[in-house]
Amino acid sequence: MLMELYDQERITDRMLASTRKETKVEDIRNLMANLKLTAEQAMQALGIPAADQPKYQAML
Repeated sequence: MLMELYDQERITDRMLASTRKETKVEDIRNLMANLKLTAEQAMQALGIPAADQPKYQAML
């Protein structure tokens, strides 16, 4: 039972992380479309750290 709860927690954590990434990508795209920002400008406006920006750039 304890392992089952641990596995469910891990799955939930992965799903939340995935959803957060997808939401950020959507936010970047919206800023690019609505405010005519470049991807770099949109990520900067959202406060995405420079080290993480290539990961999001690849997802666009």
